[in-house]
Amino acid sequence: MKRVLLIALLLAVILLTPHATAEPSWTWTYSDACMVFSLSINDEGYTAAGFGYDVLLLSPNGSRVYKVPSRGFAYSIAISDNNYVVAGTKGFFVQLFSPRGKPLFEYKTGDQVWAVDISPDGETFVAGSNDGWLYLFKRGAGLVWKRNTGAPIWGTILDGGTIYFGNDAGLVGAYSISGKSLWNQSLGGRVWRISLSGNRLAVLVIHTDEAVTSNVYLLSTNGTIIWKKHFDGYVRDVDLDGNYLAVVGDIGEVDAFFLNGSPAYSLPFFSPLWHVAIRDGYLLAGGGGQEAIFISPNGELLWEFDDNRSISVVAMSGSGRFMAVADRTFETVNCQGTIYFIDRRPASTASSTSIPSTSSPPTTTSTVSSSQSGSPSVSPTSSTPSPATTASPPASPSSSSVPAGKGESGSSSSPWGYVSVIFALLLLIIAIVAWREMRE
Repeated sequence: MKRVLLIALLLAVILLTPHATAEPSWTWTYSDACMVFSLSINDEGYTAAGFGYDVLLLSPNGSRVYKVPSRGFAYSIAISDNNYVVAGTKGFFVQLFSPRGKPLFEYKTGDQVWAVDISPDGETFVAGSNDGWLYLFKRGAGLVWKRNTGAPIWGTILDGGTIYFGNDAGLVGAYSISGKSLWNQSLGGRVWRISLSGNRLAVLVIHTDEAVTSNVYLLSTNGTIIWKKHFDGYVRDVDLDGNYLAVVGDIGEVDAFFLNGSPAYSLPFFSPLWHVAIRDGYLLAGGGGQEAIFISPNGELLWEFDDNRSISVVAMSGSGRFMAVADRTFETVNCQGTIYFIDRRPASTASSTSIPSTSSPPTTTSTVSSSQSGSPSVSPTSSTPSPATTASPPASPSSSSVPAGKGESGSSSSPWGYVSVIFALLLLIIAIVAWREMRE
């Protein structure tokens, strides 16, 4: 009887675990030496990547605009609307590159740079370093000011005239563009991620005492706590859009909440997920394992990418039209990564691009590849983070400003899915009855 009970429970768990109805259809892929540490995509479809020992800019069709050396691995990267790219590196540097890859500026901080952001016009950029300092720069002027927050900074966001940060001492706060401290909120633990949308700020706090636990906060942009969710486990990332807050990690599920704090859905998923992006309710997650997933606003798993290599990072553009997944492989003589890119609108509606590639023209296939011989290999590090992206009633989950199109596969739930759920529920009922008989 015990064996029957265990088999029934196992089958129920398997059948209740969501299965994607389709595989992703990539618009293009790009492979190169070493691994992708960071990704950022603007609304024109240009993708900036910290790719091994280089910073890359890829055009919307996957051709390489430039590839230039960085001062160590670019652990953080951000791209402006007009294709200026700022990178924060393992070598303690903040670097700014022109739209054609010319190094315009660099500044050496006191330690590794985990977080950067840049204004839409590329004029202002910020960095948060492991030395605990927050830095503000102006293109053409260099360092404007720096402020000591007292602990390593894992996240920073530049939003108009305000700079937000979160650090290793559990402090989240904001500065004005002039360098004046606007507010500080002490949340304890370690502020691991922050994300901004409108006048709301999502904050992930990790507690590593006897066991790892996590708290996710929603704050107003003046520092007021709106609500808090506790998780018994390691939440790795959070992201925020105008209606939803997404939560992923090593917690066996993907959670989405409406901004009033009520749950939108909780989807069982037992592989690790270390990075998440959500736009208009559409959620992209991956990292830490060999899978990336894409979920609709109503919690339906649209597709699952089961890679034979480790997923390193995912990213979406601000509008949600463009998204990318990067993987990596480590071998003694070969370290390689691939970026998989999707344009979610039909090709006929794709906007024209203004900056031509400075490398060879793109191939006619869906894959654009480049290799670099003699690149040094690196060892995987599990502790390296990669920086990641209103209180009005949420919009209808069925509505989105980004239509499905080229590169977005998925369909409504099939009849077999409903049969599976019914069968799983029957198995659960049988298991419960068997368990009660065993007790009696």
